[in-house]
Amino acid sequence: MRDWATIAAASVIAALSGLGIGYLLWAWPTNWYTADVSRLGPGAENDLIRYGKDLIVDTPRHIGKSASDPALRFAGNDLACQSCHLDAGLQPFAAPFVSTFATYPMMVNDHVQTLRERINGCMTRSMNGKPLPEDGHEMQALIAYIKFVGTDSPEGVRVAGMGLRPLPTTAEQPDATRGEAVYAKFCANCHKADGQGEKRLTPHVGYTIPPLWGDDSFNAGAGMAKLDYAAAYIHDNMPFGIDYQDPVLTVQQAWDVAAYLEPAFAG
Repeated sequence: MRDWATIAAASVIAALSGLGIGYLLWAWPTNWYTADVSRLGPGAENDLIRYGKDLIVDTPRHIGKSASDPALRFAGNDLACQSCHLDAGLQPFAAPFVSTFATYPMMVNDHVQTLRERINGCMTRSMNGKPLPEDGHEMQALIAYIKFVGTDSPEGVRVAGMGLRPLPTTAEQPDATRGEAVYAKFCANCHKADGQGEKRLTPHVGYTIPPLWGDDSFNAGAGMAKLDYAAAYIHDNMPFGIDYQDPVLTVQQAWDVAAYLEPAFAG
């Protein structure tokens, strides 16, 4: 378990940065989370946007390890992007996409990172696979969709609800033993006692409930494998169907269940 003082300091930094890198958190006079591809008319550009959303929602069918076209098996698992980026990247504080296009390229560890590089970071870590060709059709579609959901959003800043909402530290350190009980009560019904989720019925590939660890989940380099990221995400988005405005878990329970899951993530 990491030192709790270090986690606390990181949380303060996260609270100041919004879990982003040097971007202002705008006020919330506008609901930026209402993009709807069903309103798009015909045309090649709109088809590309629609395909981009389909890649987000049904990733394993198109580019997962079980994709029908072997040449497109870029992911090393059968997760969907939507497994973490809920509601196709439109749920606040569930790592949404609304400000993403407008804030790239950005500086990351003294390196100017492009959106294509960021997407491929997800492909190699969260999807446990290999990079998409930067000029390929799938990359173009993902960027087209991400640009669409951010239509008219301000450039160079992150609108309210982006990223993950920093979770306050608690008087007690995260405890995996308490977290195991929280998992059994609130999480195992969906993600199962073994953490392997629930597969879609054939002939579909992928999961209705994603696995949390193991060969078909993300790897240790993914953001969700970090204790503070996992705790913030769990508190504001789990059990599935809740949001940050009406959480089910207490802050302490979220830290505890993240502590229970962290060794499995690291494995």
